[in-house]
Amino acid sequence: MVRRLAPGTTRALLLALAAIFAGACQRLRLESPLPATAHRFVAPAVYQQWWALTSECSGASGSLESVQWFVVPGVSLFWRDGSVVNGFWSRDGNKIVLAEGAIDDGEVVRHEMLHALQVDGRHTRRAFIERCGGVVSCMSACIDVASRSPQAGASLPRVPASSMVIDVAVDPGDPGSTSYDGHFAVTVSVRNPARDSVVVTLPGFEEGVRTPSFRYELSDGTEGVSYSLPAPDSGLMVFGPGETRRAVFDFKISSSFKGMRVLPPGSYSVRGGFGAQWSAPRSFVLAQ
Repeated sequence: MVRRLAPGTTRALLLALAAIFAGACQRLRLESPLPATAHRFVAPAVYQQWWALTSECSGASGSLESVQWFVVPGVSLFWRDGSVVNGFWSRDGNKIVLAEGAIDDGEVVRHEMLHALQVDGRHTRRAFIERCGGVVSCMSACIDVASRSPQAGASLPRVPASSMVIDVAVDPGDPGSTSYDGHFAVTVSVRNPARDSVVVTLPGFEEGVRTPSFRYELSDGTEGVSYSLPAPDSGLMVFGPGETRRAVFDFKISSSFKGMRVLPPGSYSVRGGFGAQWSAPRSFVLAQ
C-alpha cells in the first residue's frame, strides 16, 4: 500500500529536496581531506547501470572500477568547506564520498559520477543541464554555477508541451531482479516529432517560481505518490529535430513503505508527464 501524501506535504518535500540538492557539491575543491568518519564501501551492482546512464547522456567514457567509494555513516548531509552537502567528488584518487542517506539516491550518485567521468569539478551547463538534465540532480546551486540559459532563438517556433510525444517506461521490465539490488527506475521520455528545432513553452513560469517539467504519478489503485522536476531557468526548453529528452526517477523495493522512492511489492500503475501533459499509464508488478 502506498501512503498518500498529506495536503501541503508535496510542496514541503520539494522545498526540502531543493535545499538538499542545493548543497550538493557546493564550493567543490579538487583535493581536500575526507570527512573524519568516512570509510570505504563497495559500489552496489546498480551503480553499473547508473554509470552507464551517466556515460550515455554525457558522451564521456571511463571505468567505474577506477572510482574509490566512501560513505559518511549515519547521516543524510554533512559539512564540507563551510557548506552542507550530501556528496562530492575529489580528483585526488578519483574518490566519490556520499552521505549514507544518499547511497541509494540515483540522481545524486549520478551527479558525482558525471564529475568523475569528466574528471572535472565544475558544473558546466552543457553537461549538467543540456545533456544530463533529468538523469543527474542539478538544483539551485548547480544551476546557479552553470548559469542561466541563453535566450532561445527568436526565429524558433514556440510550441506547447502537448506538441511533444510523451512516454513512460519501467526499467528493468521485471523489477526485483537480483542484478539490480531491488532497484528499478521510472523513465519519462519526451520527443520532438517535428523535423525542425522548437522551443517548448512550459506554462505557469514566474520569476522566482519554476514550473514543473518532467513528472510522474504512481499508484497501487487506492493511493499514490507523485513528484515533478522543476523546469530549468526560464521555463523554455529547446528541442532539436526529433530530439528525445528524459528524466529518470529511481525506486527501491522494500517489505514496507519507507518514503516516496521505497515501495513494497504489489501491482502498480504509473504515468509520465511533461508540463501539463500526461502519457498513457503503464502497469507493472513489484515482486520481491
